[in-house]
Amino acid sequence: MITKYNFEIPAASFAADINRLTNQLWKLIPMRENDENWQNQIDTVLIELIGLNEILEIDEKFLILISKLEGLKIHEVDFHIYRKTVFETISLLREIK
Repeated sequence: MITKYNFEIPAASFAADINRLTNQLWKLIPMRENDENWQNQIDTVLIELIGLNEILEIDEKFLILISKLEGLKIHEVDFHIYRKTVFETISLLREIK
């Protein structure tokens, strides 16, 4: 995969990074259940996703993914909706992979 900076990222490295980010998304569910600071976790993932999209210029799935995470962060929702949305973000990230 060629980046906007004109260097190639090996497919295995890209896949490993997406897997790592997927794990970061999975953490959101138990963090909210345990009343931990899940908002900071979302911020961390958003920063990485926005940076990754800037480097790779991927596609509209990133916009949907980032929008869902931002929505979770700023709009308090029932835990079941929160959990469903986290699963949706994980699915989107896997589709990007």
